[in-house]
Amino acid sequence: MTQRRYGIVKVLGLLLITYVFAMFQGGFTSWFLFYSCLLFVCYELIAFVLMFASLQVTREINRDRLQDGEEVIVTIRMKRKLWFPFGWNVVAETLPDKLKLLYEPHRQLIFPWFKREIELNYVIPALPRGYYLLEECTVTGGDFFGFVQRSKKFALINEFLVYPAVKNLTHWPSGDGQISGNVHVSHLRSNDVSAVRGVREYQRGDRLSQIHWRASARGMGLKTKEFEHQAINQVVFFLDVEKEKYAGTDPNLFETAVKLTASLVYYTSRRQYPYGFVCQQRERMYIPPANTSVHFFRIFDQLAAVMPDGTEPFERVLSRNAMECPRGTTLAVVTPSLDKTILAQVIQLTSSGRSVQFFFVQAHPYVTDQERKALQLLSANKVMCKAIQLAEYDQLERIGGA
Repeated sequence: MTQRRYGIVKVLGLLLITYVFAMFQGGFTSWFLFYSCLLFVCYELIAFVLMFASLQVTREINRDRLQDGEEVIVTIRMKRKLWFPFGWNVVAETLPDKLKLLYEPHRQLIFPWFKREIELNYVIPALPRGYYLLEECTVTGGDFFGFVQRSKKFALINEFLVYPAVKNLTHWPSGDGQISGNVHVSHLRSNDVSAVRGVREYQRGDRLSQIHWRASARGMGLKTKEFEHQAINQVVFFLDVEKEKYAGTDPNLFETAVKLTASLVYYTSRRQYPYGFVCQQRERMYIPPANTSVHFFRIFDQLAAVMPDGTEPFERVLSRNAMECPRGTTLAVVTPSLDKTILAQVIQLTSSGRSVQFFFVQAHPYVTDQERKALQLLSANKVMCKAIQLAEYDQLERIGGA
């Protein structure tokens, strides 16, 4: 605002000086200077008024779903309806808070001249996992001579998610049929030979599609197909996001926990098993087991945006939500803690007939004696345990097995 007023004062002062000079000096030269200055002032005033009168600024991003480490290309388009020789513009973008520590905000100087449409591109490289929101864009403009300068903020909203990077695991017992739950077939088909385990006498209410015509044709009366329950793997993932568990630790500890969860979800999805997801930040997030593309991206959207800011103890989240899972469901727990309360809760779940797989994510490169005893206690109670160090995760290819 001060710069704008100072520019106007300079222009009007120049006009006043030339007018006073022409009045006292007279002659062609002095008045020629005055009228030339008057034309200059008219240009400055028109440039000042029309600087943002018809300016439209839009922003586009090439993708709104990315993976950890990828880059996003941002395109800014400036359009004007009026044809006028403007001097210069500086376009300044505001980065999200998470990116301000990594990169400088984008600033670019352009000279529009007589152009009505200008397109700018810049790249934000190597994006870490997270939810990002690009908001306002500030455009500063001025004339050719540097007397007039104005700025305007344009409220632009662009959001995108960066998914955690996943490991292509080649083996995990939960996905190889060793841990299974029983679910009923959602719809029975008479031509599904693999689901038929025998025949029985026809009962009132049986559908015609369930009648076994070959067995009925032998003269023993109507026979109905009897279907078996299909045993499939069903996994619910519990991610520990309690704030106290990650306070004062390596920031990569939580990122590794998220990437491990994402890799296990990806492994389960590729094998066409139902899977769910549970975590609790400020609000509870429970996604029941399913296996569709929409379900997959719903969970990965949560894994992209999740942060370690939960306030409720994780063992309480685990006990309350595990009760909603049907018996036979595998509970995959990812946590950086081996507290006695968590160990007691996991052992209680296994004793109640639930299958639990425990993934202990640790920042230090070795397992202490106390941690080893805790893991041995879980193993003795039929809990599959896996300790994963930060340095080990990059080489992780299989879990369990020889």
